[in-house]
Amino acid sequence: MLTKATQLFVFTLVAATYVHADFTFVQISDTHTARDKSAYNSRYREVIRQVNELKPAFVIHTGDALELWSPESAAFFKEISKSLAAPMYVVPGNHDLLNMKTVGADKAARRIADWKRFVGPDRVSFEHEGCVFIGLNYTLWNTGYAAEQRQFAWLESELKKARGKRIFVFEHAPIFTKTPGEPNGDYYAVENPARGRILDLLKAYKVEAVLTGHYHRSMEASYWGISFLTTPAISFSTGSDKGLTGYSVFTVSDGGFTRRFVDLRTTGTPPSFETQQ
Repeated sequence: MLTKATQLFVFTLVAATYVHADFTFVQISDTHTARDKSAYNSRYREVIRQVNELKPAFVIHTGDALELWSPESAAFFKEISKSLAAPMYVVPGNHDLLNMKTVGADKAARRIADWKRFVGPDRVSFEHEGCVFIGLNYTLWNTGYAAEQRQFAWLESELKKARGKRIFVFEHAPIFTKTPGEPNGDYYAVENPARGRILDLLKAYKVEAVLTGHYHRSMEASYWGISFLTTPAISFSTGSDKGLTGYSVFTVSDGGFTRRFVDLRTTGTPPSFETQQ
């Protein structure tokens, strides 16, 4: 059974009173699975064991499922993941698809096609108890490829369809790490011009929360009534607390939602820490 969990913070948001919601879901991120990463793999297996005890409605994985892309790595990730009882929605991170900006549109399209073939969709939209969840392919932002524009068009279409419902967006990287107006140049954040365009859509359609990973530490912010929440990684930490690895549990109700972070040091496999990507 689960024992302790770290309550990082609680958000209570005003939600539309006609939407009845009462469910739990889990966010995991940055598993970095690979056959030669035994510590990362063991943490992911422990998380699956704990999540199966929790019995959430579903799990979202906010990217970097793999340490490095290959069909074999994807198969290994899926082999571990098959023991997860809840449905899981995975969106790709930079380790999954590598640097998409420099490879050209044709090679980027082939990488996405491989992801779809061996892992699953690179973007997703689904509804649960009146709440809409939209997952995005972060690796396309600021590439200038036609695929980026198609994703923007798809995002706006999904937001329009969800208007009036509670909307949660998830992707690999935080939209920003300090403030929405921060300059470009932060490896951990989405850069402009994509950042500004994404934020305009989030504001226009009154998105409730944006859930991300990539940062390998915790971050929380609130702007325009939107909660921006980044969960630490399962694999390793880049923050001052090198031992902070785990996952987030969200409880959604009519009045809003809460999030608690489950620290693996207090609940399961003792980690051996690796701090380099």
